[in-house]
Amino acid sequence: MEALPVRALNDFWPPRGPVWDAIGRTTEGVAIFVEAKAHIPEAASPGTRASPTSLELISRSLEEARRWYAPKANASWTGTFYQYANRLAHHYFLREVNKVPSALVFVYFTYDPDMRGPESECEWRGAIRLLHAALGLPAQLEHRGVFDVFLDVRRLQDGG
Repeated sequence: MEALPVRALNDFWPPRGPVWDAIGRTTEGVAIFVEAKAHIPEAASPGTRASPTSLELISRSLEEARRWYAPKANASWTGTFYQYANRLAHHYFLREVNKVPSALVFVYFTYDPDMRGPESECEWRGAIRLLHAALGLPAQLEHRGVFDVFLDVRRLQDGG
């Protein structure tokens, strides 16, 4: 029997939370949440457009999550890069608050001619460094269960 959550999701986030690109579970029972990006402007999401009531709960929860990821940071997570921040917040809610073994995986596609995105992992890493700096995050988040994966679209297209 699974344990009841320590804190209910509706006490952390308003209805209609994130829409994930993929959700799964490993054979060991670790929950995996995936967010995928094909071009850099997609990562630079606008701020939240939540109602005043929802914004109050979102702001409080983002601040709580920010303190876990970057205790010394004071950046607002409701503005630019809001989508990235809310993904981190939900991961925090599962992993730290409710002790659900989980991983958050950001998948970054390279060499996708249709999306005109970055042609290299290096380009993505530069964008991620900027995103982390803007949100006051450390350069690496693996110790918090957050991982970056880079997929070359050419390898997917030619089967190899």
